Amino acid sequence: MPMSVSGSESMFSDDEKEVLEKIYVKSLEVIESVTMKNGAILASPPGARYPYLYPRDAMLILRVMLENGEYKKVKKSLEFVLGLAGEIGEWHQRYTKDGEPASYRPSQVDCNGLVLYMVKKYYDATKDIRFLKKHWKVIYLGARFLEAHYIKEERLVYSMNSIHEWPPMEAGFEIWANACAYAGFKASREIADVLSMDEDKRKWGAIEDELKESIMKKMVAGGHFIKLRNMKRIDDADVSEMGMYVLGLMAVDEKIVVNTANYIEKELYDKKLGGICRHLRKHGKPGRNNGGYGPYSMYSGWMAQYWLDKGDRDNAKKYFDWFIRHHRNGLIPEHVATSKDFLLWRSEAREVGRYYKSGRKEEAIRVMRSQDFKKRGLAYWVVPLTWGHAEFILAYCKLKKKGFLD
Repeated sequence: MPMSVSGSESMFSDDEKEVLEKIYVKSLEVIESVTMKNGAILASPPGARYPYLYPRDAMLILRVMLENGEYKKVKKSLEFVLGLAGEIGEWHQRYTKDGEPASYRPSQVDCNGLVLYMVKKYYDATKDIRFLKKHWKVIYLGARFLEAHYIKEERLVYSMNSIHEWPPMEAGFEIWANACAYAGFKASREIADVLSMDEDKRKWGAIEDELKESIMKKMVAGGHFIKLRNMKRIDDADVSEMGMYVLGLMAVDEKIVVNTANYIEKELYDKKLGGICRHLRKHGKPGRNNGGYGPYSMYSGWMAQYWLDKGDRDNAKKYFDWFIRHHRNGLIPEHVATSKDFLLWRSEAREVGRYYKSGRKEEAIRVMRSQDFKKRGLAYWVVPLTWGHAEFILAYCKLKKKGFLD
């Protein structure tokens, strides 16, 4: 049962509170340090493995900055990203800090949904109608790109890859891509309403309704969301099944959200390291799960937020304990693996040739040179990861608002 605040002992010791505050302050510094003058937000610092702007990461980071009232910074970053849209309204997988395409994956549908979602969230917070008018053409093209991937017969969006950027388990009607597309159509319809674009409002509103209905009918099994529906169906636990909650599209107490969170925690909580893994180990083959199988910072942040929204201190604390254990002087890794799992991944990745691509070898060398690896037997992959810090900030702010740090 969730514990109440009143009359209960403190959730954290003084030392733990000090560590959490240190990570929070460092998190703010990390985001500031990777935000370029042009508004680009890098996934990791220059010189680390991800010195690029990934629209997915950037939009989810902006959602946290918006919660913190950083409206001017959010506007500048949004304008930069909106300026990167392609001729048919698509956003690439990633860009250099100067905005040049630097992708090795095709354009990803969820990025379009997330950009449109964040444009509307910015407007909701600021009522900056001039911003909407200025960028209406890009908003329109971005929604049209989503339309092009909406399969009318299925009433779902088709995507080649999604949040894990892995077509073998994501090509088809995938939950995160569809949740983001739903958020994008909803945002576009609402923006069209604000700007009195009645025809677009009706068109996108109809798709929004159809998509929501189909998600709830076709992307559910056993009372929880599933990962993929196609010629094959993947209903294994996958953290992306939390998408409807993460984007605020469904309430924390809705039964399907509760069932999904419980299912994910049962199947993906790492009993050895704490924190939440992104999917089952079997989907990481061959040599796929960079740096070894283990829990991820941004997704552990999601689970901390979920349990806080539920008012469940005990379950929330498990995830804050993970951050307390797995930081490096306040810096958060993308994910953590045991040295055994890391070396297994390294061997597999070498065999299939993945080890020598996209900076994996260089990052692996950094991992093996670290004191965490040599003395603690832990592989900290990509330190720091901006998105992980952002999700920690949001969780920490929820913690403070609920009085759980008192």
